[in-house]
Amino acid sequence: MMKMTQLLTTALVVAASILVDIDSLSAQEGNDQKPVEQVLGTWVKTAVTIDGKQSVHKLLIESVGSEGEFHFEYRTTPVGSKESAISEGNGVLVSGGRQYVVMDVNRTRRVLPKEEKTDWRTTPFSVVAQIVGDHMYSAPGLDSKGGVWKREDSTESIVTADKLKVLAPLLGTYQGDHKFDVESKSYGVKSGTHHVVCRHTLTESGKLILGEWTETPVNGSAEDAMEVRAVYSYSPAEKTVIISYQSSTGVSMTGKVVAMSEDKILWERKGQSPAGAVHEYCLLDFSQPGVLRHVITSRTVNGIPAEGEEGVTITLKKQE
Repeated sequence: MMKMTQLLTTALVVAASILVDIDSLSAQEGNDQKPVEQVLGTWVKTAVTIDGKQSVHKLLIESVGSEGEFHFEYRTTPVGSKESAISEGNGVLVSGGRQYVVMDVNRTRRVLPKEEKTDWRTTPFSVVAQIVGDHMYSAPGLDSKGGVWKREDSTESIVTADKLKVLAPLLGTYQGDHKFDVESKSYGVKSGTHHVVCRHTLTESGKLILGEWTETPVNGSAEDAMEVRAVYSYSPAEKTVIISYQSSTGVSMTGKVVAMSEDKILWERKGQSPAGAVHEYCLLDFSQPGVLRHVITSRTVNGIPAEGEEGVTITLKKQE
């Protein structure tokens, strides 16, 4: 019965996160420019070559006619070098709805270096792009890893403070007592009643959250406590909020938000503990005002379910 409840909880949170994602997409529609117009201009990014060296990539996209026709120049310059490799091509920009544009390239040619110069040749391929502020997310397809370009001369950061708004309910201090029926082999917490304090603060930039989680046995001392220190941030690569934390009991974990709703956040976390490899799903439930319900929906140690640790709910109240 417990497993079924956990599965239903996870399914509901995932379903709710889809609605939140739809709302966030709608919120991006404030730009009056069409996606086809937004993609024009000069874009830059850095990358690592097959030889392990850094290079600067510059992409110029300009309109050359009606019906979405465009020309592009792709310039690659190794860091510290004055020589660039240049290719160019032509194609058609096709709107992919309200937020996306497909760059259908019809032909390309190599311009530099001279010894590698080629004639025009038909090389059809497509790139899907989305513009968010002064950044362009692009990929050859939805099943491929993409890249992030920045508009030339832009000072806009790819990570903005609004990325952490989903964690706003977590800010502040929550505390309460919880009785652990069994010892946690994964985190090294003994059974018995513990006083739990959860505290999170936003840094001045608004782009990081620092977290503390402390479990102290009732009538115990600070030396008996299990302390956790965490850092939360937004990952452009993962396109979600991530976490990294260590505990005073030798646990080191990383994780990411995998689903969310207006009052629930589901984390997937994995790492190492003295007992072995830990993998878990943790639900933070803020559906009741002023209350944080911390639920371990599943947890394994070395691939084996952690007996007595799954389904544990710690209820904490917010302190004013």
